[in-house]
Amino acid sequence: MTSWKEAYDFFDERQIEVLGISVDHMYTQNVFEATLGTLPYPLLADWHKTTARDFGVLDPEDEVSSRACFLIHRDGTLAYRNEAFDAENDAHYQEVFEACRKLESRQS
Repeated sequence: MTSWKEAYDFFDERQIEVLGISVDHMYTQNVFEATLGTLPYPLLADWHKTTARDFGVLDPEDEVSSRACFLIHRDGTLAYRNEAFDAENDAHYQEVFEACRKLESRQS
């Protein structure tokens, strides 16, 4: 697994919404997305850094966010959190998939 784009079908089949959120400006994100090709999920600009701050992933000195991954159940509860997500680490993707499967079994 190398990207959420490649894994998108896993989420889509389970009716899980994927969002990419970055503190970068939307124009920077548009350039980034163009290098990846069209993404099957939206990239959101957290330009005011509110979301990153609220989720505790904003570095207060540099005003940048760490790469993080959150899985939020539709009831609003936090089901998974990794504040040091490494896109090159397949085990991190597998943790997210496992958390999704646990949510599925919880709903059955």
